[in-house]
Amino acid sequence: MLFKHNRKINLEETVPIPTNIAHLIEQQLPVAIQMFLHSAGEFGDRDQIRVFLVGGMVRDLLIGRPSRDPDLLVQGEHLTLGDASNLARVLADAWDGKVVTYPRFGTAKIAVGEFVADVSTARVETYSAPGVLPNVAPATVEDDIGRRDFTINSVAADLSPTGFGNLLDVYNGEKDLQTRTLRILHDRSFEDDPTRLLRAVRYEARLGLQMTPQTEDAARQAVDYLNVVSGDRIRHELERIFDESEPEFALNRVEELNLFQSLVPAAEWSSKLAETVTHIRISGYESSPLVPLALLAISMDRESVETFINRINAPADWTAVMQDTCTLGERLLSLSTLRNSRTSRQCAQLSDLAPEAIIGWSALAPDQRTRDLLINFHTKWRHVKPILTGEDLLALNVPQGPQVGELLKELLSARLDETVVTREAEETFVRNHLASKK
Repeated sequence: MLFKHNRKINLEETVPIPTNIAHLIEQQLPVAIQMFLHSAGEFGDRDQIRVFLVGGMVRDLLIGRPSRDPDLLVQGEHLTLGDASNLARVLADAWDGKVVTYPRFGTAKIAVGEFVADVSTARVETYSAPGVLPNVAPATVEDDIGRRDFTINSVAADLSPTGFGNLLDVYNGEKDLQTRTLRILHDRSFEDDPTRLLRAVRYEARLGLQMTPQTEDAARQAVDYLNVVSGDRIRHELERIFDESEPEFALNRVEELNLFQSLVPAAEWSSKLAETVTHIRISGYESSPLVPLALLAISMDRESVETFINRINAPADWTAVMQDTCTLGERLLSLSTLRNSRTSRQCAQLSDLAPEAIIGWSALAPDQRTRDLLINFHTKWRHVKPILTGEDLLALNVPQGPQVGELLKELLSARLDETVVTREAEETFVRNHLASKK
């Protein structure tokens, strides 16, 4: 199935390629991050350490997109994996930040105010098998750039005081950004790390890029390698796709490349589901990033859903969304028979289900009256609450214990059915209930 997976690419919208981005750092980044970057370069210069800004922040600065958390790449004089940890501790002390180090991989994280900086030792990586975590060894900055996923993420900016903002672009990443091109740095890139397949479709969709024919060929040949990647790593990449402002573009591409089928054969994304995501967003319903997950579950039977949940090691919220979507699908027939029933009775069929399941089926239920019922529940009925609280019931002499919860449920039903609409009516309802028990 063919999808329109990208926005329109306008190659006329190009600007001269800069060789220094100091002005972009000043224009586009918050003052605190600007100062942090200067500080990193100054500390590095003092200790004879090369320090560069790398990855997504450089890429986003070049194309004028917002960017928040910087990635620093460091190379010490003696090439040890401890270079990142050493600089991270110095910066954390200077900026009153909190640092966590990962010695095995030569990386560290610094939490400073409202941003988190990743600091990595320049390194090379070797993979004992496709999809496994790499073995790392210290190397030069130039070597490190060559191990990255795509050329657009291989551009680095010098942070030293004398060269601040000077670009190091060994693989012409700036040119690929100009021409909206997504290109891997070497033929085994997807084989080394198959999660790059999911990252590639996300970059295509978010940045309006197009894989080169060679990159797409390599992607299609590497699809089966996703089978050896851990569920947690796959879920992390899917989560980042779901968090996109328009996730349907990336999900269309996931389907084109058969990535879902490599995880669970029955999983299928369709143009109809993509249109549904767009419709839900335009409609303005209160939504969540997991709506596409619910829509994906609609296309699967329960056994396939359970297989998918296990494959991605789904946490409780993901599991609930997918299972509840299946459950609601099974309840649709009984819901259709309740169309003329009291609102409270209809809500009883829905109140235990994840909102994402309700939203998904509100767009795809087989008949309009059921869709209207689901929309009413999601937009109105699920927000209805009794005015009286548990404390109010105790003040009205309701005995402490299970009866409080039972009465609150009855009050909720009465409000949904509009048999009580004011606080006074609720209090009368409670007094009548107590009197009936005497």
